[in-house]
Amino acid sequence: MAAVWQQVLAVDARYNAYRTPNFPQFRTQYIRRRSQLLRENAKAGFDPLLRKQYLRLRSQLLSQRYGPLSEQSSFRAAYSNSVRSSRTTLDRMEDFEDDPRAQGARGHRRSVSRGSYQFQAQLNRAAYDDRPPGSLVPTSVAEASRAMAGDTTLSENYAFAGMYHIFDQHVDSAVPKVQFANDDKHLLACCSLDGTLSILALVPAPPSVRLVLKGHLRAVTDFAWSLSNDIIVSTSQDGTLRIWNTEDGRCIREVSDPDGSELLCCTFQPMNNNLTVVGNSKHNVHVVNISTGKKVKGGSSKLTGRVLSLSFDAPGKILWAGDDRGSIFSFLFDMATGKLTKAKRLVVSEGSSITSISARSWISREARDPSLLINACVNKLLLYRVVDNEGTLQLKRSFTIQHGSQSIHSIFCPLMSFRQGACVVTGSEDMCVYFFDVERNTKAIVNKLQGHSAPVLDVSFNCDESLLASSDAKGMVIIWRREQK
Repeated sequence: MAAVWQQVLAVDARYNAYRTPNFPQFRTQYIRRRSQLLRENAKAGFDPLLRKQYLRLRSQLLSQRYGPLSEQSSFRAAYSNSVRSSRTTLDRMEDFEDDPRAQGARGHRRSVSRGSYQFQAQLNRAAYDDRPPGSLVPTSVAEASRAMAGDTTLSENYAFAGMYHIFDQHVDSAVPKVQFANDDKHLLACCSLDGTLSILALVPAPPSVRLVLKGHLRAVTDFAWSLSNDIIVSTSQDGTLRIWNTEDGRCIREVSDPDGSELLCCTFQPMNNNLTVVGNSKHNVHVVNISTGKKVKGGSSKLTGRVLSLSFDAPGKILWAGDDRGSIFSFLFDMATGKLTKAKRLVVSEGSSITSISARSWISREARDPSLLINACVNKLLLYRVVDNEGTLQLKRSFTIQHGSQSIHSIFCPLMSFRQGACVVTGSEDMCVYFFDVERNTKAIVNKLQGHSAPVLDVSFNCDESLLASSDAKGMVIIWRREQK
């Protein structure tokens, strides 16, 4: 029964961008109220057959009202303004004001044809000649690639048309982590404080909960997909690391924390998925061999507080760990032995938890500084530059969000953009998902998604950025669909 009403809500959500286009707040309230009513009716136990008939009928009525879902062009012709309204904070006029290249002689927006990228490249080079050193400078190769990508701006590239589906099997229990499988468009997983994990499949339609992984005795705090997606490791407040088979949901192995304490985070060593790093509530990080279930000799170190977040650089040679006392430690990782050597420490803000760390070799094809994206409980999202081989950090940018106590996470967008700018996405305690252009000095918010009714804890893109998943403190997972160009 729950699956049917979720499908009903998903159908409604798909058309939500075209409902009252000038009042985005009303659209948000509509979806929340609709979810509440459908949930209450589902509990009443109506005949599932009647529900399915209702779903078909409602789909037909919405198609008659707004046009069939497959005919996106008809939507765009009649409702182009409403589609753009998903960008509730930054509209096209602000893009126009920020970007002199988009203005003609009279200040009107000029559209550049896809075949004219050589002329556009000349304009770009002229516009960026005066930019300070270290700024993003497009190359001629990037201009050609950008033209093939459609000459769209960063704001247009990350405009989302609305909700694709909503999962709430973990209702009333926070979902601290949601993550798409590696190089996969339609498979993702999430963990919950109710002690379970879910593996979700978006195809075939309708989207469904494929497996529920049960075994942890307390809240599941973190998990990670292996490189080949055949296993998932998870950590829990019950003090165990579990290894799961993603095909049948079977628990392959249970490993107890060496210190007998709560496990709060985990990550795979990117070059050797036989090794997993875990962080616990007794301030320790441990490298664990998941084949033997034993910690690696020399693979342990102590932080100043409870270890809340972990991230490797792409080659797996540097590990960063953040704790609940505001410090980030970098460790050198010995690829041959798994030994950790403490390198640097940065105090971001004394007493403020470091809830998320995300590393990226470079943000875009034109901005090649290795970078670290940090969520700390200081009401800001922080972007650091990695300045040496020991993981030393230098603050590059900060973005204002609401983050004072919850375990908020953020990500780099997975594709290196062919467009000017580079994008990061974060949750927030104001129940919104924010997209920031890290290269824009003013009006950095590219998009803002509204629909959650609780603080947004985590976000995850699929491999081609066509779908974004977000999870919140009340157990809801929303799948957002990017607007089709």
